Amino acid sequence: MIPDDIKRQLKLPGLGQLGYIVTDINKTIAYYRDTFGIGPWMLLDERPNPCIEKGKGVAPLFKIALAYTGSVQVELIQIVKGESFHLDHVKESKGGVHHLGFMVQDLDKRLDACDRAGIGILQKGTIRDMGFIVDYAYLDTADQAGIIIEFIQWRLGPIPLPINRLTFNVVCWAGSKTLLKGQIL
Repeated sequence: MIPDDIKRQLKLPGLGQLGYIVTDINKTIAYYRDTFGIGPWMLLDERPNPCIEKGKGVAPLFKIALAYTGSVQVELIQIVKGESFHLDHVKESKGGVHHLGFMVQDLDKRLDACDRAGIGILQKGTIRDMGFIVDYAYLDTADQAGIIIEFIQWRLGPIPLPINRLTFNVVCWAGSKTLLKGQIL
């Protein structure tokens, strides 16, 4: 799907996430669970802070749902409030994959390399929830790669966390014990 030159240029690890923009996250979770057996789902209300989009600060409020199918994370995003480039996908398409996510441990280094290669950032943000920190950046790669690419980095405080199904299951377990402000469905 992604051209080899982009894979080499960005030194992409294996695919970690399929991201979808939805208009009704609860309905979509139910559909994915009932139709494909995907779950459990971690459902969060998040406002990235900071959140920079196309060079300026923005303050969107997202509903984010995460689950795994095999080794790939499925992310559903619903924009609840505010502006975000994600809304363009809702207006311009009839669904389908919005972005491909790649789990990294060196986000800033990768973004520096993207800058040197002339690849812009559509949105960069940080989500904090009870000591867990998710730094992410959506890259302006639709023209070169045919799709938006996202880099995702998880930390527990300053400690980098591997992002995989095991880590996710531990976070879901912690969330079910009310350590996180989200819900496990």
